[in-house]
Amino acid sequence: MNIEAFSRCKYRAIDRSGDDVPFILPGIAIGLFDGATDAKGTLINSTPAGRMAALNAAECAAQLLAPPENRKLPARELVNKLSTLYAKSFEKHSVSPLPATTLALAIDCGENWRFFCLGDSAIRINGSETLRHTKLIDDVSTFARVALFHDLSKRLPDLESAEMAARRGIFLGFDDAVEKGIMGRELADNIITETIVELSLQNEGAIVRDFLTAGICMQYRFANEVGNSLCYDVLADGTPQIGDWVDVWRPKEDVQTIEVFSDGYAKLPDNPTVAAWEEAFEATDKQDFHRISEYATVKGGTENEFFDDRTVVIVQCPRIQPT
Repeated sequence: MNIEAFSRCKYRAIDRSGDDVPFILPGIAIGLFDGATDAKGTLINSTPAGRMAALNAAECAAQLLAPPENRKLPARELVNKLSTLYAKSFEKHSVSPLPATTLALAIDCGENWRFFCLGDSAIRINGSETLRHTKLIDDVSTFARVALFHDLSKRLPDLESAEMAARRGIFLGFDDAVEKGIMGRELADNIITETIVELSLQNEGAIVRDFLTAGICMQYRFANEVGNSLCYDVLADGTPQIGDWVDVWRPKEDVQTIEVFSDGYAKLPDNPTVAAWEEAFEATDKQDFHRISEYATVKGGTENEFFDDRTVVIVQCPRIQPT
């Protein structure tokens, strides 16, 4: 088995840590955790909340998956046990709500690989089969943020200023943006209405409005909850309720390459190498630096930051002859 890994924080000066944590325990599991960047810059024991989430989750996964029998637990039981360990890992910090993190793991189950994803981190098998779950609430944030960016780019002196203002608007909410003079109330209402129509969420318009006015900083209210289509599963407070995880098994003899990657990579390369992944990233950064068109997302690039942290862990598997 050959393992190649690369993790780059979003800060161009590399003066701070990012929120991605690679996870490499040969013979147990290989993958990554992507902590949710805290919109208000919360620190837990001097560590950014998103990074603490990913680090704690990695420790919990190592503890849970060390016994071989736990690697074959039913998905619901696996998630429940991991969520319990995760909550306990924060008890000494008195944190509420708990920060959130995704996970994507290739778990070694003897004759089989088990590919497990919770959140939007993903896995590609043999360079062709991609396992990834996306959530609607991100589509809501993205559409609204792009609409706000386009308006700001016409009013502010440069695109850097438009990006920073749009980030504040979507992360701290439209109510805050109106109060701070970033946008008017009419514009806020128009973007919310356009988002609801574009994503066909008329039956949940009030929920979408509440989310966008409050911002991503309040997104945790939808984590591990049920009751509307913006709810989603993640490792955070409580236990995932919906079952929005990926759990796929493959015989090892059928797996030649495994690529586990975070959402900092918007385009998948043709070849399973770090160099190819980085080349694909550079291409998307040139094509859509502000992430407002083909690779639209909730943040764009700036002079000081890439749009997100990015991590890829690649496994070249030994060839196994079927018995």
